Amino acid sequence: MRKSLVLSAVLMLSSIPALAQAPRSVNPKDIVELELLTHTEVYDKIHKEGKTSVLVITGGTEERGPHDVLGGHTIMSRHRGAEIAKRMGNALLAPVLPIAVAATGLRENTDQPGGVQMPADVFKQVQLAMIESMAMNGFKHIFVMGDHGGGQPQIKEAVEEMDKKLSAKGVRVYYINDFYQKTHDDVDMYMYEHKLPIAGHGAMMETSEMLYEEPVPGMYVRPTYKTVPFDPTGQTPEQWKAARDARAARAASGEAATGGGQRGQGAGGGRGRAQDPNAPPRVNNGLTGDPHPSTKEIGKAVFEIGVNNTVAEIKKQMADKRGSTQQN
Repeated sequence: MRKSLVLSAVLMLSSIPALAQAPRSVNPKDIVELELLTHTEVYDKIHKEGKTSVLVITGGTEERGPHDVLGGHTIMSRHRGAEIAKRMGNALLAPVLPIAVAATGLRENTDQPGGVQMPADVFKQVQLAMIESMAMNGFKHIFVMGDHGGGQPQIKEAVEEMDKKLSAKGVRVYYINDFYQKTHDDVDMYMYEHKLPIAGHGAMMETSEMLYEEPVPGMYVRPTYKTVPFDPTGQTPEQWKAARDARAARAASGEAATGGGQRGQGAGGGRGRAQDPNAPPRVNNGLTGDPHPSTKEIGKAVFEIGVNNTVAEIKKQMADKRGSTQQN
């Protein structure tokens, strides 16, 4: 009887991972997020470990349908940012700013609450302050980027101003546009090639990536993503491909690109849709595009596209600036 009770207890404990495994302690050497370090640990990382680069990323807080949480931009930025810093090997991630310009769904007496935004001029001042803070902390290479379409011009302006101001002190500042624009374009192409729904807001890209990143099911993406009603983008895959090829041709010929702005909004995509008098009434639940086929596997591919694009542009810009400095 006693042996039977002991055996039952062992089997019960072994079925509970939290009890069966010893707690794992945190090693600060593995942490790249600035806010999760002490000031002495940051000092050692900069001055003893050579981590003189820092990522300054803006996320955002806005509705993206009834299935994706409001902090999607910030969540994705933090996950990608930490991985980018680790792959660079000499970088840390500054606290991700959860507020950008022009939050979707935010308006007077909104029925889609939760968004947070700031005026463009204030947002630019925050970017300037973030960059200056990182320079004061001792970082020599400051890479600034954003996951939200609103605020991209202000980020670029702030970077140009601060690079000019700080370069005499040996600090360089970089605007990393590929974190946003090229990544969105490449993700749309991935969806096209895999015969998946393209573009939209709260659709395949964000839903899949957050499924991949969430620590427990349902934390970032509610299970309703599989059936939630949505507004179509108003653009077939072939129409999207034709518009993309036309933009690429204009860019190759030196013409100014059009249809940029927030992802999916150009050339008939994104939250808008083609004017069709026979189209059904808009759902207007903050979701444009189809998230139903989203999976963690697709999310991993989306995540890797974003990380690889960003690392590649960082390396390219650093090489370009080194080259221009040597020429001067």
